[in-house]
Amino acid sequence: MQVFNKKRLPLHTEYNKNHINDMNESISFSFIMPAYKAKYLHLAIESILNQSYKDFELIIVNDASPENLKGVVDCYNDDRIIYKENDKNIGGTDLVANWNQCIQYAQNDYIVLATDDDTYESNFLLETTTLIKKYPDVNLFRSGVKKIGEQGQILDIEFPLKEYMNSREFTLCWAKGLTISCVSNYIFKKDALMAMGGFISFPHAHFSDDATALSMADHGIACISKNCMNFRVSDINLSNQGDFHIAIQQIKATDAFMSWYIQHIESLDTEKGDFFEKACYGGVKNKYTSLVEKLSTKIPRTKFYTFFNTIFSLKHLFKKERTKLLIVYYLKLI
Repeated sequence: MQVFNKKRLPLHTEYNKNHINDMNESISFSFIMPAYKAKYLHLAIESILNQSYKDFELIIVNDASPENLKGVVDCYNDDRIIYKENDKNIGGTDLVANWNQCIQYAQNDYIVLATDDDTYESNFLLETTTLIKKYPDVNLFRSGVKKIGEQGQILDIEFPLKEYMNSREFTLCWAKGLTISCVSNYIFKKDALMAMGGFISFPHAHFSDDATALSMADHGIACISKNCMNFRVSDINLSNQGDFHIAIQQIKATDAFMSWYIQHIESLDTEKGDFFEKACYGGVKNKYTSLVEKLSTKIPRTKFYTFFNTIFSLKHLFKKERTKLLIVYYLKLI
């Protein structure tokens, strides 16, 4: 399912007025963890339980995994953990549908969509509460990110972003590639996320995290300057799998996202041809072209001509990019 319409949220809705009447009142969080893989699950759980700020729940939803996830969860005697199981696997066919089902279990004010392999520094929530108290009308918060490998080695690190950005600034920051794209470093105000219908859906959740964050930043975004979240890259990540069917779905999702993104830029009241519009389109055009090229190389030679029309009918690829992609495949096939 592709969702292109986003609901604008008025700045002074009832939940924003009454959300934190007393700033001494505890701010509560729900870590929602759709889980399927056991390999790093214990590290993910421990990093959450070790938070210095203690007012949270951890809801782990087993997406009908063939692995013994419950055995891992049962190792922890902590009443903040709530364990649930899907009757059948959902994420394998529609990852975002599983996300949106899982967040329905959240009982607290703010949602963090955790994964079964990413980890958090112990100050993640504490730093977030500081920003929430400073920017109570903001619906979206984010932590700086470290990209780590299978053994926890650092592969990349974000430079600190501006503490507060309006929607235009954040869109430009994202378009210029100043962020590491993932979902687990975001903290969503629950009522606002639910009001817009949950996470925006694209095939295999490709760009769903980015589109949702860009939408949720309607009233700005507040950023933790420290890198309090560790985004793990490994061979078992869905996005890293070389299956050509997944690659084709990701190519389609990339094109669908571009259509959504154009609408998003137009919603920011930009003037045709101004600097902001050119910068946002320019950065994403380059990102889009290189991503399609990278994804298309995952398609085996024997399958390439089967999906030739799919790839070359992408409406956001210009003639030069189509030619470049064709040359890449020609060189690959000879």
